[in-house]
Amino acid sequence: MRGPGRAHPTGGNPDRGGAGEEDRPRPKAGARIASAFSPLAAPGFRRYYLGQTASFFGDALTPLAVAFAVLHLTGSAADLGIVVLSTRLPIIALTLLGGAAGDRFSRRSVMLTADLTRLAAHGATAVLLLTGNAHLWTLVALQLIAGAGSAFFNPAAVGLVASLAGKEDLQAANSLLSISRSTVSIVALGVAGALVAWAGPGWAIAIDAMTFAVSAAFLARLPRDLPEGGRVPARGLLAGIGDGLAQVRGRTWLGVWIVHLAVANAFVISPILVLGPYVADRSLGGAPAWSAIGIAYAAGGLAAGVVSAHWRPARPMVAALLAFLLIAPLPALLAVPAPLWQLIVAAVAAGGQVTVHNVIQTTALQRHLPADAVARAASVSMLGALVAAPVGMGLAGPAASFFGTRPVLIACAATAVLITAVTLPVPAVWRIRDDSSPVPSASG
Repeated sequence: MRGPGRAHPTGGNPDRGGAGEEDRPRPKAGARIASAFSPLAAPGFRRYYLGQTASFFGDALTPLAVAFAVLHLTGSAADLGIVVLSTRLPIIALTLLGGAAGDRFSRRSVMLTADLTRLAAHGATAVLLLTGNAHLWTLVALQLIAGAGSAFFNPAAVGLVASLAGKEDLQAANSLLSISRSTVSIVALGVAGALVAWAGPGWAIAIDAMTFAVSAAFLARLPRDLPEGGRVPARGLLAGIGDGLAQVRGRTWLGVWIVHLAVANAFVISPILVLGPYVADRSLGGAPAWSAIGIAYAAGGLAAGVVSAHWRPARPMVAALLAFLLIAPLPALLAVPAPLWQLIVAAVAAGGQVTVHNVIQTTALQRHLPADAVARAASVSMLGALVAAPVGMGLAGPAASFFGTRPVLIACAATAVLITAVTLPVPAVWRIRDDSSPVPSASG
């Protein structure tokens, strides 16, 4: 576990009477790099990090493998939509329950159970595909089970990282996880295509199942008595969900953030994911162009993860909202459409803002909420994004058919600027400081 909190990497906090920014000695580059990797010195976080790196690799394999498994099985795009939906529905339906469980019970135990559940679901899927016994209904049923596991794992993970890394190293820990996800995603996307083409989707899903076994093995090696904060009183999970919603309602800054995130997912990011491939196919040369944009997006996330590991803005919410503006050029340039090299540059910026936004948001939530409310608050935030994304994807196509692709993409860029301009003046946004102490609910 983390020892006593070390000095703030950028000097004293203004609210605590520290030195002014102009008086602080700037850390040398070597010291900044060392601080970025400092969470790995904690054995518990190091084990969790290694397990999650393996799991991230499997997560990046599965979407492509499942898609081609369904297409090889039935050849129906509608069937593919049903299977994809079967993965997301339980996450949407059970995320709040997963957050309540993550604050009520041992997060290590909740996550270990979730990993074993997903291991069983994906392992069974792989066996059925490899033996030629898969049917559409079995794939749907197993994806429902795997999605339920994710609904319980993800909120608990936000709270577990805070216990493993310690509050002073939270941002570096979240950044390391983001770097790992971006790096292995780039590799896994290439591996997935080769595996599906040469060996079939069943082998790719089998590898994903094994990564859940690796993650579970590392979780099992964590201490059973992690200092996870005060436990929620044993009043039942449904009461815990209500308490979690009250935690969010009592903090204006968190409610504003969740609304901003939901609107961004529905009306900025989702339309890009739907209409971007369409523009690439019609005007940029097809799949290779969209693949290049996707790789640039992941590379931007990787670079931003390195930066965010040691960047501690005094007002984190303000910094994250301003970083969100970096996504606006991508839909604007897709609307033209601009040359591919310009879109690649815009994709690097867009991928970077996602990482910065997510790292700072997660760190603020972990730092400024009571330890026994982190998983539930994270589940509310996740639910907002999860519900908004399919809504946006469902609306993007019809909107483009009615208004045209270019106006919809321009509207995406304008929405990114508008929602940020509306959110920034909220006083609660400016009250959140780079401070390890929780923000009282009454203060917003």
